[in-house]
Amino acid sequence: QKIKARAPPPPNQPPVTSNVNNEHKVTPALEMLPDQSMLNMKENLINNTVDFMVVFPDGEEQKNTVHGSKAVMDLLVDLCSQYHLNPAHYTLELQSWGTQQPLSYKPNTLIGALDVQKILLKVKVPEEKTKRPPPKIPEKTVRLVVNYLKTQKTVVRVNPEVPLQSIIPVICEKCEVSQECLVLLRDTFTGEKLELTKSLNELGIKELYAWNKKKALPSKTQSEPSLNYRGMHLERNLPFRFCFCMVLILIF
Repeated sequence: QKIKARAPPPPNQPPVTSNVNNEHKVTPALEMLPDQSMLNMKENLINNTVDFMVVFPDGEEQKNTVHGSKAVMDLLVDLCSQYHLNPAHYTLELQSWGTQQPLSYKPNTLIGALDVQKILLKVKVPEEKTKRPPPKIPEKTVRLVVNYLKTQKTVVRVNPEVPLQSIIPVICEKCEVSQECLVLLRDTFTGEKLELTKSLNELGIKELYAWNKKKALPSKTQSEPSLNYRGMHLERNLPFRFCFCMVLILIF
């Protein structure tokens, strides 16, 4: 009997081992090429010296050369130390060779990685901080009793330290009367008008009388009709009381 030979592998399926090995060998090589070239370019820039012009705040220009591995923040410190300046109050504006436009950078960016032609040493502009408004102190108020025309009594809250002229609008609104017609009195007995330039504390009052100018001011006789009536009553009864006292004396 003849022994059958092994069947050959399918033509569409390449050997597995050779493909895997090739992928692992080729892929890293392809991926490393661009990265290595970029790193080489950066290393060349950083390892070289950089020439640029420095413009100081007073307008003086000075040529300078530094190593490409120096960070921008370190360059700022070095430039400020030459003029005995405080680095915290200054900043650097970097301009490129081509466009001469300001370059964006970070404090730790290396000078060699930037296309620098000119460096301007500028004074920092302080940022305006929005000041918070001071807290409002609540206004001190007291209860003021207002007697209007001896027929209405109301209470308003006012500042006792401001002149009466300032609280007239509040009283007028409460009593529904115009300011031109209002008169403030200490009482209706004397009819004394209050000084509008003084405050409640200065006058030492917590109650006042409001009167309408269109009506006549109360007089003393109008303010105490009961006292007049009592006086007249006593005068009329005086003879009767005298006679009654005499009778009592005779009896005893």
